[in-house]
Amino acid sequence: MKTPNRQHQGHHPNRLLPFVSWMREVSLSTLRMDLVAGLTVAVVVIPQAMAYAMLAGLPPQYGLYAAAVTPAIAALWGSLRQLATGPNAIMSLLVFTTLTPHAQAGTERYIELAFTLSLLVGTIYLVVGLLRMGFIMAFISHATVKGFSSAVALIIISTQLPHLLGVTVSRHEDGYGFLVELLSRLPYTHPLTLAVGLASFALIHGLKRTWPHFPAALVALVLATLAVHYFGLADKGVAILGAVPAGMPGFHLPRLELDLMAPLLGSAIVIALVSFAETYAVGKTISEQTKQKVDVNQEFIGQSLANLVGAFFQCYPVSGSFARTAMGYAAGARTGLAAVFTAAAVILALLFLTPLLASVPRAALAALVISAVVLLFHPREVFALWRKNRHDGVVAVAVFALTLMIKPDYALLIGVIISLVLFLWVSMHPRIVRMAWHPKHKAYLNAEPLDAPCCPQMTILRVDNAIYFANAEYTMEHILQKVDAFEEEVSAISDCTLRYLLLDFKGVGFIDITGVDELRILLDDLRTRNVELILISLHLPVRQVFASTGLLQELGEQHIFTSYHEAMESLQGHLDHDACCRECPYSETEEANPSCHGPLSGER
Repeated sequence: MKTPNRQHQGHHPNRLLPFVSWMREVSLSTLRMDLVAGLTVAVVVIPQAMAYAMLAGLPPQYGLYAAAVTPAIAALWGSLRQLATGPNAIMSLLVFTTLTPHAQAGTERYIELAFTLSLLVGTIYLVVGLLRMGFIMAFISHATVKGFSSAVALIIISTQLPHLLGVTVSRHEDGYGFLVELLSRLPYTHPLTLAVGLASFALIHGLKRTWPHFPAALVALVLATLAVHYFGLADKGVAILGAVPAGMPGFHLPRLELDLMAPLLGSAIVIALVSFAETYAVGKTISEQTKQKVDVNQEFIGQSLANLVGAFFQCYPVSGSFARTAMGYAAGARTGLAAVFTAAAVILALLFLTPLLASVPRAALAALVISAVVLLFHPREVFALWRKNRHDGVVAVAVFALTLMIKPDYALLIGVIISLVLFLWVSMHPRIVRMAWHPKHKAYLNAEPLDAPCCPQMTILRVDNAIYFANAEYTMEHILQKVDAFEEEVSAISDCTLRYLLLDFKGVGFIDITGVDELRILLDDLRTRNVELILISLHLPVRQVFASTGLLQELGEQHIFTSYHEAMESLQGHLDHDACCRECPYSETEEANPSCHGPLSGER
């Protein structure tokens, strides 16, 4: 994932009331567009919210509570106007896997812990936003997210299969035990339940392919509910939601269990990172189309307030939804009022439509969830990373496998650690290449793949990384190895001796004290060989470190140049020109210089 620092992170005109900045732009035209977009999203979020609540191990009304309370708060206090916040599949699964070790799903204690988890997630968001620490999102790489989301999609699908098949499977700590029991229950599949589920899935999938913006999920649920009602399928064993309490959620103080705060806090941190990774991806995608400047830290505050307020109104953790945000934007959403209209529509459904929800079959809701998360399953992308970049491939495949084998939140943390370890490994072994003048391209290029000849009296090496404590010793040793190899190569074909080592520091933007100390050791070693060290293209921060440590004086300004051209003009008078005339590798080329048989007079 690209670092959030690339996005705008400046202050909003009013950080306490950020919506004031876009409220001035509201007109009858934008109001009408926001109303249409808000109602369009509401048609989708109502059935999804119930389905995702079931996935989280909660009664369906808690999904509606989350969809009614949180969208408007996140939109008004966030930075992205079109962001649709609410229940989603990945967040719901993480809530389920986090809380099931501590309480039985659906029980009063479990529900209270869900509110506590929302409170913790909101608090984490708030701390990150207020301290302007949005840069932490840079630690979750694209490879980690791809591997995690694809594996989570499989897990979510597996959790919905019992509802689709009409069987009961006990709780398991690992996926293997769950699958074994599910397979053993296959002979007890309820045919009518399976028929309702498959028909719902086929209808949703077919309508989405034909009319992508059509409310396929709502139509499927309505038809499945009518079928249950008119054919008496509930009496024939098809599981339904049952009575859904009417009315808005009241104010409720979460009951905190202090002995569980420590284990829940660790999971809350992971949930916050995962959910915001999706929110950030949504924001980045939409902002590229709308040209909005996304303030990552303000978005953390918006998500924080949504979860904090939600925790006191019986909501479980929520985050931005990619699918619903894209749907709202396509329907014409222009400001945060679209999310306000969505919330209002859900509130009306809670007040007046709950009696109609009692006959909704659970198999149809399972089909809705499966159809939604299938879009997250991209195994080809995971394994394609292996071909494109081996390190990213290792991370993606490892996270994918670990997510299926252990708790998803642990797998994500391990993925972040693997990414950082691989990054450190690369930075600890910087690329050092030998440069040479290439007559055809008229430039100094990597000599090895081009098999370009080099002046026997000097070698040019380019360092392509910062030099710091973890790689300083390796860098200098690698440079000496390159020098040794060059001297052996020259001695085999020429009587010339190496006189200059030119280090191109264009790729070195930082060096620490350890790097300076190792560079001094290199300098001493070269002096024992009667080889002078020349530095080219020093960046200002590196030059300042050299000056403050005294290395600049030790080297002398006569050994530091701004370009190859400047270095070659200065060194030309100090080379053995007789040797040049006898043995210069450029003597047979059209680029030969009449005075020295080489491009020592400049880069041309």
